[in-house]
Amino acid sequence: MPFKQDYTKAERRAKRDESIKFAACTVTIFVRKESSMLGFRVRCCGKNSPFKSLGIKLKPSQFNSKTLHIAGDPYNTARVVDLKASILKVFKERELTGRSLDPTLIRDIALGLRGHDDYTPTIIEAITRWTEQKAKLLGNGLSLSSLKQYQRYGRIISEFVTINYGKDASLDTLKPAVQHDLLVYMKGDRKSGHNYAIKTIQFLKAILDYAVAYEWCDRNVLQSVRLNKQRKEVRTLTMVDLEKVKQTHFVETTLNEVRDIFLFCCYTGLAYTDVASLTKDYLITVDDIQCILKDRKKSGQQSFVPLFPEALAILDKYRYHPICRLKGVLLPVLSNQKMNKWLKVIGNVAGIKETLHTHLARKTFTMFADERGFKLDQTAIMMGHSHAYMTEQHYYKGRRETVIKEFKRIQNDQNQQAS
Repeated sequence: MPFKQDYTKAERRAKRDESIKFAACTVTIFVRKESSMLGFRVRCCGKNSPFKSLGIKLKPSQFNSKTLHIAGDPYNTARVVDLKASILKVFKERELTGRSLDPTLIRDIALGLRGHDDYTPTIIEAITRWTEQKAKLLGNGLSLSSLKQYQRYGRIISEFVTINYGKDASLDTLKPAVQHDLLVYMKGDRKSGHNYAIKTIQFLKAILDYAVAYEWCDRNVLQSVRLNKQRKEVRTLTMVDLEKVKQTHFVETTLNEVRDIFLFCCYTGLAYTDVASLTKDYLITVDDIQCILKDRKKSGQQSFVPLFPEALAILDKYRYHPICRLKGVLLPVLSNQKMNKWLKVIGNVAGIKETLHTHLARKTFTMFADERGFKLDQTAIMMGHSHAYMTEQHYYKGRRETVIKEFKRIQNDQNQQAS
């Protein structure tokens, strides 16, 4: 029992002749200058509740904050006096029973907005409830990979909370310093990278927003926190690398298929999940140009990709493939794990320094589109990004070749004008 534990601690302090600090509760009732509304705040254990209006409009001179007397209004004077007494009574009851002394909670109980026994989830329980709600969106705006990532973040933060606060820690035990503690835990204890640590803190921030919305806590202690990720250098293949992969042939049929699917993603920018579910229903023709029009599985954002001759040749090659005909898809895509396994072999045989994996193909597409003369905002549309900023930050790699090509074009234009 919390009350028994507190009593034992107090007894030990008394034996050591140490001073004992008792919890205190003060109710400040006053008239706000800007609105002339009478209201109050509750202060307990160094925390304040937000200002709560009583719906009574007064001039400051009409209210005596010491006696709580409202000039010419005995009815509301009695209301104010009773309210203060009720708040102090609730505080004393909760103090004696060892329950939370959160000032907002005490205020709401005194106002009849909630009961003493209304259950407030712990931090770990709030994480579980948030994740369970998200799971209901699976397949309708939320992918399985995203849900699994949320669950991983939840497990990490639950471990952190258990170690630092205890498994039954309440939401109001968190302080703004939790940002620094969690960052140290992630980068120090778990040896995580900076960006992964930031994503974990952002997850906790979302949990606290959720808790505030359900009135399980007064505020999000991470609300004003600004988290900056480190920008990683975008790595893509070059046109020379693409040609090496294209010219590498194998006796094993599976390796050739994996190579072709990887190249197709380099030519279209499709992510693994999107190419795996690609069917003829997503092929359209615009001005005699065959294109892919498909909502991305990850974000639901639509991608629109004109098919280059290289991509069309690959689709034509697998038109009558038995797996494609059986599943009704355009390409015989293996599982992501198997694709990445075979891509490492292909990269080694082709002599590519960069480790090949399915997501590298999507990043390489930005280089391929840039080489063909597409602007960044056009590439963003093809990749299914809502903003070109997303493409630039995470996929695009500025290349010297493009700068030199543009420099030569400008020089030629100037020379022609001069002549």
